Amino acid sequence: MELNRTRKFLVNARQKNRTSNAYIVYGGNKHEREETALFLSCLLNCPKIPPCMDCSLCKAIESRVYPDVKWIVPSKSVLSIDDVRNVKEDIYITPYAGSKKIYIFDINYMRDESANALLKILEEPPVHSVMLILSRNINFFLPTIVSRCQKLRLNYELPSDAEGFADAQKEFVLILEQLRKNRFYEFFKSVEALVKKSEREDVENWLEKVVYMYRVMYLGEHKVEGRLLLSTGIETGIPHGEGSAVRIIEDVMEIKERIRYNINLKLGIENLFLQINQMQQVHSK
Repeated sequence: MELNRTRKFLVNARQKNRTSNAYIVYGGNKHEREETALFLSCLLNCPKIPPCMDCSLCKAIESRVYPDVKWIVPSKSVLSIDDVRNVKEDIYITPYAGSKKIYIFDINYMRDESANALLKILEEPPVHSVMLILSRNINFFLPTIVSRCQKLRLNYELPSDAEGFADAQKEFVLILEQLRKNRFYEFFKSVEALVKKSEREDVENWLEKVVYMYRVMYLGEHKVEGRLLLSTGIETGIPHGEGSAVRIIEDVMEIKERIRYNINLKLGIENLFLQINQMQQVHSK
């Protein structure tokens, strides 16, 4: 969803008294996820619908000083058991000022014990509570956590560094072609060369450009700010249907996140290409 569409969806739910007790806001960029959380917090507390965003209450929420809106921003974006215990101690206490207590988790990963503890709260949440999980993607969360939340997926953002945009896409397509044509020696050598010449951050940026290529396929766009997109993406048989594009975007983003947690870079990239190639074979049948 675009940010404005997400807001309209939330306003509509509020007007119909169908606000969920838990949301996962993922995709987009950090600022967009935070803006969504702030908007929903104001929507649930401001006397006006949609929220005025100008009254003292809304301003207090935006300044993050409102007592019933609590931000949980753990170190390295990893939710710990202590973070969940602190929430559990507080969440069953009635709101101090408004009608809702809102807990915003800005995280990308949660340990098993913290996930299980959070799940217990999600299973029987207090009627006055709303929990929001803000994350780049949802692939690192237990399916039981995701299933308890209303999912709000924001659009993936255009990479901030446009330099080498077409080159990154072309390199990706050529490596995928080697695998598609069963030229395994060339494929493994190409991945090895890619990893050797790049730092982890460089690979993350490279994957962002790949994600945007699939996002454009999904949306059916052909140009981005005057730049022609790589036409060979479709010519090589890359799966570009709606479901395939979304699945590949999520797979690429998952590998991008795993890079941050020090996975074997070469094995991670190889696995990504193998997954996409398998999907390509299914798509071509």
